Amino acid sequence: MKEVSTKSYRKGGVSRAKAARLFGEHPGAPYGTTWKTRTECFDAGVHRQMEPGIHGDKDMGAFSIVVSGQYKDDKDYGDTILYTGSGGHRQRSNGMREQVEDQQWTDLGNEALRKSSQTGKPVRVIRGYELESKFAPWEGFRYDGLYTCKRAWREWNRDGHYLICRYTMERIPGQPPLRCRSSIIGLYQSSPTSVVNSDVPQPPAPDPLNARQRLRLERQRSLENMKSFLCKSSC
Repeated sequence: MKEVSTKSYRKGGVSRAKAARLFGEHPGAPYGTTWKTRTECFDAGVHRQMEPGIHGDKDMGAFSIVVSGQYKDDKDYGDTILYTGSGGHRQRSNGMREQVEDQQWTDLGNEALRKSSQTGKPVRVIRGYELESKFAPWEGFRYDGLYTCKRAWREWNRDGHYLICRYTMERIPGQPPLRCRSSIIGLYQSSPTSVVNSDVPQPPAPDPLNARQRLRLERQRSLENMKSFLCKSSC
């Protein structure tokens, strides 16, 4: 069985926009739901931001975050994530964000996630395929459950040049175990550290990619990187 990829939305109740501003699991998008693109994730209402990694309200807290590997200071340990805040950067040709000035608590996303460290309300976490982590999906963007922000602080980035906002995100126990990438492209295995914290059975893993699918995926990513580079060069 393949990972869930939803274009539909459960009718009734609340709209996508309103549901995106609710805390907890999003209606119609259970753990393991995967979208091919960031746009599809936005349209589903799970993370209602096209580019910023934090969606939230400064007075209420953060509703969701995306861990996509665009900040080199991010560290993903599965049940624990050391997350980097927003702002003070410029986009490089390779897609990474280069810090050019200090990050500030006055940034809406940073302020919202810091508020979450005070309220303890759950935050939806979406991982992207470009994240350099064994917990990242092989493709697309995947909803990996609920976390709480345990701590928020500022520190120097790893280059020691600029201050960045930092957060410790801890996964809430009792959820399905996280998936880890196996040594074979397209295959997953359960995370032992997550299995200990969960008595919920793991959702079925997707079918492995065959050689043709892997080649197509690699070509697609190369084409997307080339288009992104040409677009930035012409702007």
